[in-house]
Formats: sequence, structure tokens, C-alpha cells
Amino acid sequence: MDDQNDFFCCCDCRYEFCQLINELIEDIKHLESETVRTRYELSRHLQYPYDEYLRSDILSDLGRRYSDHPAYQVYIQLLYNNQDPMETDEWCEHICRLANVHDDSEY
Repeated sequence: MDDQNDFFCCCDCRYEFCQLINELIEDIKHLESETVRTRYELSRHLQYPYDEYLRSDILSDLGRRYSDHPAYQVYIQLLYNNQDPMETDEWCEHICRLANVHDDSEY
């Protein structure tokens, strides 16, 4: 492989990079879940109105999304049939359940 483009065009290499991205996405999901759980638990120990403020912002400033990045586009195309795993109905429902203290411990 003489140049960098040949390296990234190799199917095995693409698959390996996609697998790495997939593992990183799973880590992000876990960290987001833990953030929401912790924020909810913290809100239970705050006085009014701060408890309500925290619960109303419980989903704010979670992980950044990468859907505009070309490598991420290849990843979702190859592994998820063009559906972003961070934007699926299942993920959104999970994180909303956590925000409302319905912990299903999926992530």
C-alpha cells in the first residue's frame, strides 16, 4: 500500500475502524447514562428550586454528535444501515426513561 488512500480503502481496515468507533460509541452511551443517573440523584439532595432546575436540564450538554463527520458517515453506513446509533428511538427512549428515574440498567 503506497499511499494513505489505499490504506483507508482496504475493506478490512474500514471494518476495523468501524469496530473501534462502535466501541467508542458504546462508551459514550454508558457515560451519558451515568451522567443522567448522577444528575437525577444529585437533584434529590438539592433544595427547591435548584432541584427542579437540575431536573429540567438533566439531558443538557451530553455527548457531542458526529453525524456530520465523513468517517462517522462511513461507520453508520457500514454497521447500521445509515441510522445513527446515538439517534435511534431505542436510545432516545432509554435516556428519557433515565431522566424520569426509570432505570432499566441497559447501559
